Amino acid sequence: MGHETKPVWRALVVGPVSVALAVALSGCGNTTAPGSVGQSTPPATTSTSPAETSAATTAPSKTLTGIPVYWIADSRHSFSLYREFREVPDTGGPIASAVSAMTSLKPLDPDYMTPWRPASRVAVSQKGDAITVDLSSDAFSNTQVGSELADRAVQQLIYTATAAALKAGTPAATVKITVDGAAIDVWGVMRLGEAMQRAPVSAVQAYTWVTSPQQGEDLPAGTVTFTGFGTAFEANFLWEVSNDSGAVVAKGFTMGGTGDGKFGDFTFTAKLTTGTYSVKVSGSDGSGGAEGPGPAVDDKTFTVH
Repeated sequence: MGHETKPVWRALVVGPVSVALAVALSGCGNTTAPGSVGQSTPPATTSTSPAETSAATTAPSKTLTGIPVYWIADSRHSFSLYREFREVPDTGGPIASAVSAMTSLKPLDPDYMTPWRPASRVAVSQKGDAITVDLSSDAFSNTQVGSELADRAVQQLIYTATAAALKAGTPAATVKITVDGAAIDVWGVMRLGEAMQRAPVSAVQAYTWVTSPQQGEDLPAGTVTFTGFGTAFEANFLWEVSNDSGAVVAKGFTMGGTGDGKFGDFTFTAKLTTGTYSVKVSGSDGSGGAEGPGPAVDDKTFTVH
């Protein structure tokens, strides 16, 4: 993450909806308050996001594999960003393809969602570390978007676009979103048209996040390695793996992140035989259920063969 690259001008895509790319960009340690859409200063060089790069390549069929896409889910009584790696069609360049897919694909995890609607046109340009994303107005046709969700949706796009830029080797610090070439008020709650950047992880990302396996992933039998990312009271995450009848077959705890809002990776293993399983990870908020938003939880269903 945060690789240096020579600034270039990239004129990318006007194309159909599809494809998603996202790779972590530094800047999550900024001081933007929760609920803020963005800030005008460049992000810090040290990132606290989970690793978002992969060994993906572009296949001859013009698909991109291992491409991260950001989604939104309700977590701890707030909207939080999550990510999935996807195989998607290449519609004309990493950034535009990523944003197009973000508006049109469905998340693999049924707990995730997006307020965006499929954009019939996505045009992207990049000059140096500044990206401009111009969307058709149909991307905003969802009228059930309040101010908090609108904020997260804009951050969803910013995270996706900057991640795609980093994956393409042209890191970006800011994203300006326009609609049919102009600054405009969208969803009745927000004005777009100024350069914005990623809000810090603690403001917008999930506090507990299972990064592997993904929803529906097929894994070989034996020792399965689970990975995640987040922050929790006393850095303690509880986990359990259940079979398709609901019986818990393995459980334990692992360490990662801290209760003061510092995020980190965690990992654990379980020995599993052939079958369908779900893994659930909970990060305590330290309130013991008496107060506060409660634990952050993420789960995934997967198969072992």
